[in-house]
Amino acid sequence: MTTKNPSKSLAAEPLPEPITPIIGPLLALLRSRKFLVALATLIINVVIAYVPELEAVQTELLTIFTLIGSVLVGAIAYEDGQKQAHQ
Repeated sequence: MTTKNPSKSLAAEPLPEPITPIIGPLLALLRSRKFLVALATLIINVVIAYVPELEAVQTELLTIFTLIGSVLVGAIAYEDGQKQAHQ
């Protein structure tokens, strides 16, 4: 039985060196918080658009979830900018 070390952070480990110029940027994109929020927003919007029971409030839900996703992406970009400014 192994136990996890609670002092280890959940940060992503560095990528191994021999990564091709095409795969490396794609892997970096998949690890991006902004990309993950945008992808989740897109998936939620597609689900809302294709669920017939939500037709009565479809426009409002699409607007709300798109707004929330956009604000989250903006907040993450602001946070990243502040980190860069203080380095």
